[in-house]
Amino acid sequence: CKLICHGRNRTEDIQRMNRSLDEFVIEGIKTTIPFHRQLMDHPDYLAGNYTTAFMDDFKMDPPKEH
Repeated sequence: CKLICHGRNRTEDIQRMNRSLDEFVIEGIKTTIPFHRQLMDHPDYLAGNYTTAFMDDFKMDPPKEH
């Protein structure tokens, strides 16, 4: 599945994406939702301070159990 969010500006886009990821429920399989949540919470991402090389250094924390 694919999640696409739109807003009036980048800040609103990020807020809508975070809310959507928090509300997403998929059962029975592992998803990339924890990865996307951490990526979107990263200070460099939030500041718009990243390039395609960002992923080379991105370290994901173990996902939290809900």
